[in-house]
Amino acid sequence: MTTISYEVGQHTGELEWAVSEYFEELNDKSFMLGAMEATEIAKRADLSETAKILLSGVAGAVIQRLLDQEVPASEIFAHGKMHIANT
Repeated sequence: MTTISYEVGQHTGELEWAVSEYFEELNDKSFMLGAMEATEIAKRADLSETAKILLSGVAGAVIQRLLDQEVPASEIFAHGKMHIANT
C-alpha cells in the first residue's frame, strides 16, 4: 500500500493507493499540485514514463478530492502539496 498525504492550507488528508508496485520511484517525495499539469510532468527527466503516468493519476485523484471538498481550484494550484510514502 502507498499513502498519499495532501495539504492545502487547513485542508489535509490522506489517500490509500492499493497498487504500489511502481511507487518506488515516487516514494518519499513531495510534489506541488500546481506543477502537476500533464505538460509539466512530461518534462521531468528524473522519472520513468511509468512513474510519470502514475504521478499524473495520483495528482488527479488528490485534486478531485479537494475539489469535492469545495476547496477552490485557485487555492489548490497555488498552495497545494502532496507527499507519497510506501506503507
